[in-house]
Amino acid sequence: MPVKPWGAGTVAGRVRALAALALLALAVLVASAYAAVGDAREGVRTLGEREGPLAESIGDMYLALTDMDAQVTRVLLTGGEAGWLCAPETAGAGCERSGARYAYDIRREDAQRAALSAARTGRTDGPRMRTVQSLLNGLHEYDRHVQAAMAAAAGPGTQPPPEAVREYRAATALMTRELLPKASNLAAAETADVTTAYREGRSSVLAGRLRVLGAGLALLAAMASLQVYLARRFRRLVSLPLAVALVGALALTATLSARLTTEAERLRTAKRTGLDPALDLTRVRALGTGMYTDRARQILDPDNADRYDRRYLDKSQTILYVAEASDLDAYYRALGRSTDFGGHLGRRARRDLPHPRAGGTGDLLAAYRNYQDLDRTVRGLAGDGRLDRAARAHLDPRWRHLPHPAFRAYDRELDARISHHQAHRVHAALEAERALRPMTWLPPVAALAIGALIVAGIWPRLAEYR
Repeated sequence: MPVKPWGAGTVAGRVRALAALALLALAVLVASAYAAVGDAREGVRTLGEREGPLAESIGDMYLALTDMDAQVTRVLLTGGEAGWLCAPETAGAGCERSGARYAYDIRREDAQRAALSAARTGRTDGPRMRTVQSLLNGLHEYDRHVQAAMAAAAGPGTQPPPEAVREYRAATALMTRELLPKASNLAAAETADVTTAYREGRSSVLAGRLRVLGAGLALLAAMASLQVYLARRFRRLVSLPLAVALVGALALTATLSARLTTEAERLRTAKRTGLDPALDLTRVRALGTGMYTDRARQILDPDNADRYDRRYLDKSQTILYVAEASDLDAYYRALGRSTDFGGHLGRRARRDLPHPRAGGTGDLLAAYRNYQDLDRTVRGLAGDGRLDRAARAHLDPRWRHLPHPAFRAYDRELDARISHHQAHRVHAALEAERALRPMTWLPPVAALAIGALIVAGIWPRLAEYR
């Protein structure tokens, strides 16, 4: 029985089979590109719109709690209890609530909002829900002790009475032993979640790039085979439509793989140079606020000065570690002569060493040393029993309701860097999202054009067998 002209064993059949193989590879290439682009977009939104901002918000909860504690301590130190206790809604127009109380209320709301956000992300996570509930209950208990301390301290005299100190001591214990550790646990859990989501997203993008490369190579091989077969069988050196289709397939494969490589790198940039350092420096800023508050505690509660000194040294060593410093006096001395630092700022300084620049970690370290010089002075005055002079030295000389300018300068340096890294994360995510927009229409449009060129290349040859 003769073989039909369109059968698999005929020339036309082989041409059709090779063309079908090329079109199948083209379809796989487009499908792989769509899947990889979807993974890239999901990873971008994870860092730019969902888990990334949420991790920053929950990380800020620790700072919000230390800010609350700092406001309470500063009011007791300056005797501003009347403005704290004032409630204009019940006391009338003659009552003016202090700015410190407003700042406290704002930061308490920030902490509560961040805790509730953590609860929403962990609806099925029992331990996390219990931590959130315990933290919210602890905030209420902390408020109660603060109000009692303010009520007991209100009145004449600069040094709070024993009853106020007892309530303040209870509030401090609750903050340092319960609230801050729970906030730290929630922040660590959310950071771990966003890190896991980032790794999975980036791995998916890189795996998608490999699938795109594989499909692209299969497409190029099928088209090259078709071109060679047509050249040999029909004695035509080049089919122009197929040659253009081959170039287009090569360009599409290269464009898709390059774009996915770039997107994976942008995800890495948003995480490593945006989110991670922002969270790290937010923690450093909270520790710095806690240090400044610990020094004020020594003035308010001199009977526990050694305990506050130990806390202060522990936080200082976490921020900028000095190996040879076993106590605060040694730490102060080492800051002036040592260059081998560890801790959060020490690691940043080592990363900046190859490329020192204005506004780098060097400026932050200088501000940190200036603040530690101030602390050395305040600690000496408090240790000598000159508590009023220590309080004046600890605060702004002109505006006693504000921290000292040396501390504010250090805190501003940290705040500027946190904002820079947060903006870097947002910028990287926006750039990645913008770069992905053409990927919604480019692969199918290019595939249609390449498919049409393949059909145009084989159609005249198949027409010869009709």
